[in-house]
Amino acid sequence: MSENLPHIETVIDDLYSLPPADFVSHRSAYVTRFKKFGDKAGAARIGAQRKPTVVAWLVNTLARQDESALAELFDLGEQLERAQQRGDGSRLRELSTARSTSIRALTERAVTLGRDLGTSVGDNAAREISNTLSAAMADPEIRDRVRAGRTVVAETYSGFGPALLSLVPEPTEDETETDGVSDTADDAPEDAAESDSEDTSEAEKLREVEHNRLVAELESAESDLDDARVEAEEAQADTERTASELRSAAAEVERIESELTAAKTRAKAAREAERTSVVQAGSTAEALEAARARVAEAQSALDSLT
Repeated sequence: MSENLPHIETVIDDLYSLPPADFVSHRSAYVTRFKKFGDKAGAARIGAQRKPTVVAWLVNTLARQDESALAELFDLGEQLERAQQRGDGSRLRELSTARSTSIRALTERAVTLGRDLGTSVGDNAAREISNTLSAAMADPEIRDRVRAGRTVVAETYSGFGPALLSLVPEPTEDETETDGVSDTADDAPEDAAESDSEDTSEAEKLREVEHNRLVAELESAESDLDDARVEAEEAQADTERTASELRSAAAEVERIESELTAAKTRAKAAREAERTSVVQAGSTAEALEAARARVAEAQSALDSLT
């Protein structure tokens, strides 16, 4: 790689630190720069980077501004998973409360960062930020993107298994008071009602997860459409610029050809003049020799008389 080019990872980090409105123009500038120095692979990788949504950009900004707070959140996620594997309900409720508090604080921080940077953040965007942080706790791939500050769209977790810790509900006062008390036959109807309520709540959460996933996909599609539109405009501008350069080059070729024709004509005339001059010079030399001969004869005749 040329010493004049930045490292590819540095370029990608720079792109994802930018507001979405500046992403495409900077990406195009980097692509052009890498192509100019012959790094086609680097240019292709940069060109493949997708523009982040506003929510994704806010999460990326949060990752850069509060790295330690995110690390604490992800550590909570690991503790939650271990508690779930042990079946430790009390610990699960305790950690779930801490998780909710942490996500709420980080979401508010991201909203504040957005407003400080001139971006209005509504309730839906704040909810998507929270969902993305929850998904990052549950899914290692999402967590890596969030930690690296390279999130592209609002994330949701739709997997199964231990990662369902992202859906662990917050503890209620009733649960806290009855924790550790043995179930009785009289509690059965209440337990059934609570189970139905939990099932309904779980279904609502799953519907919300699916809704958020579809919203994220829509935002991603709209973002890709914006990228394609900008790239098409840039390609059209490149085409028009190339056509203009081609017309200028053709005019220059025509001018040069015209000058070349004129130069050939002058060269031909010069050669003809040179041939005429040579003939004239030869005739002059012969006349000079003849004159010299006559002078010599006249001089000889004069000498004879004297």
